[in-house]
Amino acid sequence: MMKTRNLFKKTAFKTTAATLCMVLAVPFVLYGTSSAETPFNDNFNDGNATGWTATTGSWSVVSDNGNYAYAQTGTSEGRTSAGNASWTDYSVEAKVKVDDWNGTNRTYVAGRYTDGNNYYAASLYNSSGGKLEIRKKVSGSSSTLASKTYALSSGQWYTVKLEMNGSTINMYVNGVLELTATDNALASGSVGLLAVKTKAKFDDVTVTTGSTTTDPGTDPGTDPGDGGGETPPTPAAGDLFVSPTGTASNTGTIDSPMSLEAALTRIAAGKTIYMRGGIYSYSSTVTVERGNDGTSGSRKNIVAYGSEKPVLDFSGQSFGSANRGLQLFGHYWTVQGIEVKGAGDNGIFIGGNYNILRNVETHHNRDTGIQLGRYASTAANSEWPQYNQVIHSYSHDNFDPDNGEDADGFAAKLTVGPGNVFDGCIAAYNVDDGWDLYAKTDTGPIGAVTIKNSIAHHNGQTSDGTSTTNSDGNGFKLGGEQIPVNHIVTGSIAFQNKKHGFTYNSNPGSITMTNNTSWDNGQSNFAFDVGTHLFTNNLSLDGGSSDKTSGTDVSGSNVWWKNNASVNANGRLASAADFVSLAPSVTRNADGSPNLGNFLKLADNSDLKGAGTPSGTNIGAR
Repeated sequence: MMKTRNLFKKTAFKTTAATLCMVLAVPFVLYGTSSAETPFNDNFNDGNATGWTATTGSWSVVSDNGNYAYAQTGTSEGRTSAGNASWTDYSVEAKVKVDDWNGTNRTYVAGRYTDGNNYYAASLYNSSGGKLEIRKKVSGSSSTLASKTYALSSGQWYTVKLEMNGSTINMYVNGVLELTATDNALASGSVGLLAVKTKAKFDDVTVTTGSTTTDPGTDPGTDPGDGGGETPPTPAAGDLFVSPTGTASNTGTIDSPMSLEAALTRIAAGKTIYMRGGIYSYSSTVTVERGNDGTSGSRKNIVAYGSEKPVLDFSGQSFGSANRGLQLFGHYWTVQGIEVKGAGDNGIFIGGNYNILRNVETHHNRDTGIQLGRYASTAANSEWPQYNQVIHSYSHDNFDPDNGEDADGFAAKLTVGPGNVFDGCIAAYNVDDGWDLYAKTDTGPIGAVTIKNSIAHHNGQTSDGTSTTNSDGNGFKLGGEQIPVNHIVTGSIAFQNKKHGFTYNSNPGSITMTNNTSWDNGQSNFAFDVGTHLFTNNLSLDGGSSDKTSGTDVSGSNVWWKNNASVNANGRLASAADFVSLAPSVTRNADGSPNLGNFLKLADNSDLKGAGTPSGTNIGAR
């Protein structure tokens, strides 16, 4: 099991910490190796399976908790394939969820796939409590090359990767190398998905060719901050090293590291700045300037080296809006595996486009931890930041000493363009809100923001209990000043925030709220007083006195908490008995993704399981 770090701190709120920790299956994205290419990727968000050839079984693209997935719904053997028959050395990764094992059966992610009688496979096997296997099938004859016991559950997403390099075959689950085998029977082939008499779903299928080294910014087997375990990546020509003691005059090799500021101006598109571990102390802002860009096919990357932990410490700055920590004003940058703390204003500020933050931690900054906004007050609306992604990142304990009403975990507000996404992030113990999507009359509407698979808890106070009368304490604040913006929030969780779990905050538009869970927030779990909002499969329990839900209750699929009681149009009511656990437990997996263990997970006997829309979809985020 992947090592995780507990992020739940015992406070004055009415709960105790729990130690239940199960690994959530989430995408472990390959990134940062400049020689790797991605010739194939399909997340099925276009609603179709174009490019796939299904030869057996019943395959279709379906909705799964607000996301599209490719499903095999029959109980005979289902096979489908895609890609190039000439691929040789590559990895194929996919999210896999088995809804029904139908007895002792297998589900495969296959590579070097020629047809249903010739392929290698990473196998999830429902036998004796669960097994992982590397399998091969040649001329119709199947055999197991390697196996191990591994607990498997139905209804649980697992990220499965099959890696083939010459005769070496590796299997990863949730980013951890689990099995290795050697075989040379099959040299090339495309990729396949197989549900061998199971009902299964697949998503986020990615093929990586060339270098298949996993993410250099995180250690798949350990906490990113514990310094253990991973073999560091091999730098490519043009990559640069930086360290806390590096200088501008150094060459940027591992033995002669540069300063980060110097490397930012010298790194070429498609290359990587590797940050060695340690404390980088700054008294002024570090900026990726406008015009310092990568491209869509050749990003510029800043990643932690191996399992080392670089910490950018801006505690030397004074409090004030001019004193941000790291600013990204350029386009097509990836920042991964770093920590930013102590800035006089925002920890990280994104003013460019198509940037990615992955597995980043920001804390104890004197304004919002990670914020998006225009790079300059003179920037036109067309220059507002757009299509940025913040993935598997954690922002906590941010506090502004002025009045305690500005420091959020994450913010995309005031001056942001379209297409910005937060995915799998955690905001906790920030003095104001977890997320803030405020729009202001002076600057007008912002672009619609998507938040998914994310968690906001205990906002409105810091972890040491510090709060102010100005601290709002919303988990997800989704508007401002009566300006309509149609944001999207799906698969997310708010609990034990000071004020509301999810609030429209005077946004009278049509916010799409799908498969979210809100529990035990101070004033209410859902506060949507006005608007034509669209609610599907949301779950509320024990929050203040009453939810407000202006808009459409799609197919009566939402369970609300109104007048201190559970309410549902179809008579399905929620109580503590519907959950495996209501003891809060929040940790992070090695890739930074949230891990809740059994907390807020629906119990097997809950009538909320499969009761949503479309039929078979759970109500709530889990």
